[in-house]
Order: sequence, then structure tokens, then C-alpha cells
Amino acid sequence: MAKVHPGPRKDRRTVTTDAPPGTWEGRLRLWIDVDGHNALGPGKVRLLEAIAAGKSLSAAAKQLRMSYRLAWKHLRLIEQSTGMAVVERRRGGLDGGGTDLTPQGKALLEAYHEFRREVQEYVRSACGRHFARWSSPASETAPPT
Repeated sequence: MAKVHPGPRKDRRTVTTDAPPGTWEGRLRLWIDVDGHNALGPGKVRLLEAIAAGKSLSAAAKQLRMSYRLAWKHLRLIEQSTGMAVVERRRGGLDGGGTDLTPQGKALLEAYHEFRREVQEYVRSACGRHFARWSSPASETAPPT
């Protein structure tokens, strides 16, 4: 049962409860900078994944609710900052053209995901060490995300 106590000010109250406080989880957003320039981050990774899935920059941009022009800008920024060609473009024709990831683009995406998994593992472990006293026991057995 929750108990209400007067807070440090007369008009504020604090609540204490006997129930577990909930599951505490460390979260992060990860960017990769090359020479001080944002080369890869969550948005650019989603763009590359959408291109890989749909084989089309136009479809990827629509899926992400992004203008085609902004999608091209992100691709140029990735390629300029990494020095790698991450997409190959096919002009229209009978097949209608398209865009796909190059082998370097696929490797870059895979490296980002592996790096993120490793960092997330560390964050989960560090959060457990530092905030365990406030987190419910369920957090220790929670499956990785």
C-alpha cells in the first residue's frame, strides 16, 4: 500500500510504496563520427536497412517518411565521411531501376549492428551494477533487446 508523506515543501508530497520500484534499463543512441563528422547513426542505419529491404531509395524514403532529397543527402554524407561507396544505383529501364547496398555498405551495416550489440551489453551490465538496488528483480532476467 502506498504511503503519502509531506514532502520538503508543504504543498508537495512524496509517495513511498512497498511494491518493487520497476525495472530499470540503460538505453542509448549510438552515432559513429569520422573526423568529427556524423557518419552513421540510428537514422542513417534505418535508411540503409530500408534500402537493403526494398532495393529502392524512393521506397526507403517513403517508408521512413523522409523526402527523397534528404535520403540522397544522408547517403552522400555517409559516403563522404566514410570514403566508401555504400549504395549502387541502377538506372530505370525494363526493371525500373533501383538502389542496393554495395558489399562495403552491407559490411558497414553489419559492423554497426555488432558494435551496437556489444555496447548495449555493456550498458545493460553497468546499469545492473549501478542501479540494482532500485530495480525490481525482473530486470535481471529480462531478455536482451
